[in-house]
Amino acid sequence: MNMPLPMQVFAPAVKKEDARSLSALEQYERRRQVIRAHQRGARKVQIARELGLSYTAVCLIIARYQEQGADAILPHRRGRRSGEGRAMSTEQEEQIQQLIRDNKPRQLQMDFAEWTRPAVAELISKHLGVKIHIRSVTNYLKRWNIVVERAVPSPYLRTQKLMMRDMAEQVKTPVPSMPMMPSIYDPLTQAVSHSY
Repeated sequence: MNMPLPMQVFAPAVKKEDARSLSALEQYERRRQVIRAHQRGARKVQIARELGLSYTAVCLIIARYQEQGADAILPHRRGRRSGEGRAMSTEQEEQIQQLIRDNKPRQLQMDFAEWTRPAVAELISKHLGVKIHIRSVTNYLKRWNIVVERAVPSPYLRTQKLMMRDMAEQVKTPVPSMPMMPSIYDPLTQAVSHSY
C-alpha cells in the first residue's frame, strides 16, 4: 500500500535582490539578520529563502562572522581608494607639473613646440621611465588643471592627407571616358588625323 508522503509547507520565496544595489547600511542590516537567524538555529537554506539572498552569500556571511567576529560584517567602503593604482607617486606628479609649468618642450630637448598630450607622455617617459597611455595623460592633466595645446598636424602632413583623400575619391568615382574616334596614322608626317 502506497502512502502519500507528508506535504511540506514552505514559506513563499522572497525575490532575490542584488545586494550591491543596497546602501552600505542596508547591507549591514541584512548581514545582521543573517547572523541573528543563524544564532536562532535556522538552516542556511531557510535564511537564504526568507531574506532573498543566495545560499552562497549566506554561507559567506556566516563564515566571515565566525572567523573574524562582529567586525567582519560592518559596512566598508567599496572600490579603489583615491590615488590608488596610479602610475606615478604624488612627488613624481608634482615634479612633472613643475617641469611643464616652468619649461617649454624645446628647453627640455624635446621635438615639440608646445605642450601637447604626446609631449607630456614623452616627458613622463623620459624623466620617470614610466610609459603612460595618452588617455591617462589626459586624466592627469585634468586632475592637475593644466590645459595643453591640441596637436595639429604639420602643413606637410595636412597636404599629404588631402592628396591621399583626393586620390581615393578618384579611384572610387571613375572619370567617364570619351568615345574612341577612329584615327589614321601617317608614317611619313608622323601625324595622326582623325576622320569624322
